[in-house]
Amino acid sequence: MSANLSQTTSQRQVLQQRLVLTQELQLFLKLIQMTTLELKDYLEEQLIENPILEESQDQTEKNEDSSNEEFDFSTMGDDRLFRDQNNDIPHCSSREFFDDSEEDTTWENRISSAESLIDHLRWQLKMLDLTPEEKEIASIIIGNTNEDGYLETDIEEIALTYLKQVANQTNGISENVTGEESYNSENESRDSDKKYIAKIEEILHKVQSSFDPTGVCSRNLKECLKIQALDLGYAQEGPVVQLIEKYLEKLDELDIKSVVETLENSSEEIQEAMSIISSLEPRPGRPFFSKDSEKYIVPDFYVYNVGNELQIQLNRDFPKVRISNYYKNLIKKEKNLSPEEKQFIKEKIEAAHRVMKCLDERETTVKKIISKIVEVQQDFFEHGADYIKPLILKDVAQSVGVHESTVSRITSRRYIQTAQGTIELKSLFSRRIETSHGKEVSFEKVKSLMRSIIAGELPQSPYSDEDISKIFERRNIKVARRTVAKYRKILKIPSSSTRSRQYKENSK
Repeated sequence: MSANLSQTTSQRQVLQQRLVLTQELQLFLKLIQMTTLELKDYLEEQLIENPILEESQDQTEKNEDSSNEEFDFSTMGDDRLFRDQNNDIPHCSSREFFDDSEEDTTWENRISSAESLIDHLRWQLKMLDLTPEEKEIASIIIGNTNEDGYLETDIEEIALTYLKQVANQTNGISENVTGEESYNSENESRDSDKKYIAKIEEILHKVQSSFDPTGVCSRNLKECLKIQALDLGYAQEGPVVQLIEKYLEKLDELDIKSVVETLENSSEEIQEAMSIISSLEPRPGRPFFSKDSEKYIVPDFYVYNVGNELQIQLNRDFPKVRISNYYKNLIKKEKNLSPEEKQFIKEKIEAAHRVMKCLDERETTVKKIISKIVEVQQDFFEHGADYIKPLILKDVAQSVGVHESTVSRITSRRYIQTAQGTIELKSLFSRRIETSHGKEVSFEKVKSLMRSIIAGELPQSPYSDEDISKIFERRNIKVARRTVAKYRKILKIPSSSTRSRQYKENSK
C-alpha cells in the first residue's frame, strides 16, 4: 500500500489580544503621577527635545480672558461639572486665596516633611477593606520593605513574625514563654498549614499588584518587572513576560536567534519586548528616595466659597502644547524630503500626538477624581476638619470607574488650597468607624471628639481609656478601650495618670 503525501496551504483566523497603545499607557501612568511643578518641567523638556511641539499662545490668552470663570458644584453628581468643553478651567498660578492665620495648624503641618515610601504604603493600607488579620500581615510586609521598594524577608519569616505578635497579644500566655515557643507549641498546626502560607502569598500579591508604585514589595528584580509587565496588560505567555522569566539575567548578551526559535516569536517582536523591559522601573521606591526636607509646595487645586457656592480651580501653570503648523505643512510636501527626514518628522509627530492625547486623558481622569472627592467632602470645605466624612480609595475608584491604584497615584503628593489652609489631597480620605445605629463616622471625627472629651475632663480626675470608650458608647460610637489608647497615642495625648500628674504639677 502506498500513500500519497501532499502539502497544502490554508488560511485561518486567530483571535489574539494585544496591547496596542503600550507607549501611550506607559506615558499616561507616568503623567498622572506628576504634580503641577513636575508636569511643567516635563512639558518644558518636551518643547526642547521635540521640534514638532510648540507652546500655544492662544491658550494663554484664553486663560487670561477667562480668569474669572468658575464652576458651580451644584452640578456635581451627574458628571456635568466638566462636561462643557467651552467652559475651560481658568488659568491659576500660585496665588493666595485665603488668609492662613488659623490657630489650629494641624492640617498645614502635614506637608512639613517629605513622604517616605513606607508612609505612602501605610496610607494605602488604611484605605483598604481588609480584615484585621490581613491588615496586620500587610503591615508586616510593608515594614520589611527597603527604600528601593523590595521585600527583605521571606514568607515563612513573615508568618513567624505575625504569630509572635498574636501570641504576645493573647491573654493568658505566660510572660516567660517566648514568641518562638508559643509559635511552636500553640500554633504548630499553623506552621504546617499550607493554606496559611498561601494566605500570606495572596496578601503579598495584592500589595504588589494594586499598591502604588506597581511592583513594590517584590522579592527580587524578576518578580518586580514581571508584575509591572502584567499590570501594563502583557500576557503571561507573551514574549515580554517570557523574556523576564527565562532570560533576564543575560538580557544584555542575548542571542536573539536562539530566543526566536525557543519562544516562536519574530526577531522584531523580541527586540520590541526587550525595549519594553528596559523601560520598566527596577527600583519602585525611586520616587520616594530621601530628599531635602525643605520643599516648595504649589497647590494643584483651589477650592473656595463664592456667594455660598463651592467653586474649584485647577492649577494650569504649565505650558499648553500643540503641534507646529510648519511641520504639518512640511510633511505634506513629502517629495521634497529625504527618507531620513520624512521618517524623523513622522516619529516626532507620533510622539507629539501621544503626549497631547495622554495629557487630555490625564486631565479628564484628574477632573473626575477631584470632583468626586470634593463632592463627598463638601462639609469639610465649608465647616472644617470636624466634618470630614468616611472616604476610602475604593469609593472614589468605583464611582469614577478607575482602578484604586490610579486614585492613589493621582492623590499622592498633590495639594489642595482650601479655607482650612493648603493640605495634602490624601488628607481628605478617612477610615470608617461604625456607630450603634448602623451609621458611619470618619476617623478624623472620632479624633476630634476625643480631643473635645479630654479637654472637658476634670483636672483632679482625668478620664481613663475605659471611661472615654464608655463616653463614645453613650454617643452611639463603637470604640474599644484598646482602640482609644491607640488613637490617644496618635494624637500624642498622655495617659490619664500622666495627665493627672501634670495637672497637679501645674497647680502648684
